[in-house]
Amino acid sequence: MNAIAHTRAEREANLRSAADQREHERQAVAAHYEHSPEIFSLVLDSRLAYATGVYEDPSEDLETAQARKYARIAAKLDIRPGQRVLDIGCGWGSNLLYLAQHSEGVFRGITLSAQQREEALRRARAWGVADRVTIDVCHVEDLQLAPESFDAILFSGSIVHMHNRPAIHEWVGRTLKPGGRMLISDCYFPVQQRGDRDSAATEYIFVEALGYCRLIGLAEELQLIERAGLDILHVEDLTRHYAQTLGHWIDNVRKNRRTIEAIAPGFAAVLQQYMTVARLSFARRTALEYMILATKGAPTVDPGAWPIAQKGGRS
Repeated sequence: MNAIAHTRAEREANLRSAADQREHERQAVAAHYEHSPEIFSLVLDSRLAYATGVYEDPSEDLETAQARKYARIAAKLDIRPGQRVLDIGCGWGSNLLYLAQHSEGVFRGITLSAQQREEALRRARAWGVADRVTIDVCHVEDLQLAPESFDAILFSGSIVHMHNRPAIHEWVGRTLKPGGRMLISDCYFPVQQRGDRDSAATEYIFVEALGYCRLIGLAEELQLIERAGLDILHVEDLTRHYAQTLGHWIDNVRKNRRTIEAIAPGFAAVLQQYMTVARLSFARRTALEYMILATKGAPTVDPGAWPIAQKGGRS
């Protein structure tokens, strides 16, 4: 598959060796997340989810929307007692620790940020799940795991930072046990180009703010998943939800700008600028947000049986 390089960041990544690109991601991406978790606690929800929430009503607050997202991920992954779960790009442990608190699985997370690892482990101890949670600072391509060693693998707001997608999906296909699930919640470009993907605004988000991002098309991601031997179970469009989530984050940055600036001078401006551009992108659908659920072999969940809300009332 010949991937199209939509941005300058991608073109430059294509000129690097796989090892050099891995080191680039390790350093450039980590820089954004190595800021104090106190800053992000002023912007995000109480669990520090750095990804979209899910809203039933536009009037809902950020906390409610993120709680619904956690529950949605838990339902889709359907973790059974003793099953092993790997959260790649686990951040401050928002999903990882929710799943640990609401199931009897065994959990491992990886992050590029030592700050995130420290905060996530602190929360694991405070919330009484530290005996079932381990977190490492490493790049996913550095993981040396036995084949068929995990029951579920999660990427929430993280696969966008990974350039070498074919290798990532091949690795997932090897690492999942039969019946294993993979869930991705992340950003994509529509196949039909809408706007300038090589603009200064795009580069600001992908390089200056977040270090390295690569958005591909949904169909390309799905094809890579299928080529790795997994079946697609469910795809959900969360684009409008991300625009609304970003609106809450921007409001929080504005409200807490003085405190954020005192902790990390200049970082409030970075957050507000990139979030404003991102919100416009999702509102205009020049960028899209999808949640993807795939399985290796026979699924343990049945999306066809999930309730669908009826007009005039809730399901």
